[in-house]
Amino acid sequence: MKKYLRLFVCFALLNMEHVGISQNDFFFNHYMFNPSYYNPAWVGTEKEAFVAFHHRSQWAGYDASFDPEGAPSTQLLSLVVPVQSVFSGVGMSISNDRSGPLNTIQVRASISIRKELGFGALSLGVMPAINSAAINANYRFVDDGDNSIPDGGESQTKPNLHAGIYYRSPQNHFIGISAENLLEPSFDFGADVTNRTEISYLFTAGTYLSISRELAINPTILIRSDFNALTYDIGFIAVYEERMWGGVAFRRSDAISLLLGYSFFEGGKLKAGYSFDYIIKDRDAKQPTSHEIFVRYNLPELVFGGRKAVKTPRFTF
Repeated sequence: MKKYLRLFVCFALLNMEHVGISQNDFFFNHYMFNPSYYNPAWVGTEKEAFVAFHHRSQWAGYDASFDPEGAPSTQLLSLVVPVQSVFSGVGMSISNDRSGPLNTIQVRASISIRKELGFGALSLGVMPAINSAAINANYRFVDDGDNSIPDGGESQTKPNLHAGIYYRSPQNHFIGISAENLLEPSFDFGADVTNRTEISYLFTAGTYLSISRELAINPTILIRSDFNALTYDIGFIAVYEERMWGGVAFRRSDAISLLLGYSFFEGGKLKAGYSFDYIIKDRDAKQPTSHEIFVRYNLPELVFGGRKAVKTPRFTF
């Protein structure tokens, strides 16, 4: 697996003249703690259910030339639950993404199945979704009173579909491949234009290595492409005593990031993280920093199907 991962990374780096950044989908630095948004096959690969919240403020303090509050802002709320039956997991997420006058809300439902193999576990997942886009256009025009100028905003709602495959080895190496926007929803807001959301493909890979009893490292890579543009995130996190983590990440043609976090309560049930981005490209058109907050709370008692554990003051059976 390491050999193929190196080959894939080299291929990505050698094709930099063809790369760019997709504008269809948002991203989070702490994706490795909740990959369910990118790949539905990941749902159910962990033993415990959890609820997670991400908030990202992109280019903090940025204002557009004409419209206030132009800086992009994104929120994501997820619920992932393991299933002990035919399926291995289910999930639900709702996201809100605002960029200038455009506001997009997505509701996604995930379901996955997993097959235990002699050399690891392979999962398949699908994620039907509803995309709702609204544009609050403050039109600036030359001729007052033109009846062809729209009054106020426009909104549209379209179905969508995502799918993925995910493999994890017994040594905690993993690879995931997923496809987003398979239905290619188009939002024209009544205009005679085509604004189709292109299909994009994501490749994730990484591992979790124990260096000692106190220290573990978690390198990851996330590559996104629509075969016309490509970008990648490379991250490296060190975890101390399964409580505290810190690391760095690099996003091609965008930023370098610092990630920090801490796990609270018994078993690290509550995780809280923060990341700081420093923009390294096209800074004249952006503010130099971005910020992200991540919170995850595990729900060990929430399992669908199978036999539930019964706890007493003395026994668990």
